[in-house]
Amino acid sequence: MLSYILVVRVMEDFVTTVGSIGEINFRKGYYMYVGSANTGISRICRHFRKEKKLRWHIDYLTTSRFAEPVCAYLFDREECYLSKMLSEEYAGVKGFGCSDCRCHTHLYYSREMPAFKAKVLYPEDCL
Repeated sequence: MLSYILVVRVMEDFVTTVGSIGEINFRKGYYMYVGSANTGISRICRHFRKEKKLRWHIDYLTTSRFAEPVCAYLFDREECYLSKMLSEEYAGVKGFGCSDCRCHTHLYYSREMPAFKAKVLYPEDCL
């Protein structure tokens, strides 16, 4: 099972409506989104693109002019395990990206760029 932590840099504070969750205030800093890539890295590469149909919660963040995906850390762990790990250190955005599980969230915030010991995928790796 391949899961990932997508790191998205938010360059300035902004507010946007995210699907059925509603309005979210995103702060300047870094957001970590936990997802699964059972079909390979194509889903991760999709996150790096600005032009796409808004399908998942994370699309509302990655398509914003105030945000840019930086990289994705790849793990051979279940996504909810990674989410639980992040919840021990970072504040989360309630209900984000976790409609198909029992997690509180799959999106976490950090003022500083997070780093993990894992293989890293960068936007240029998807060209």
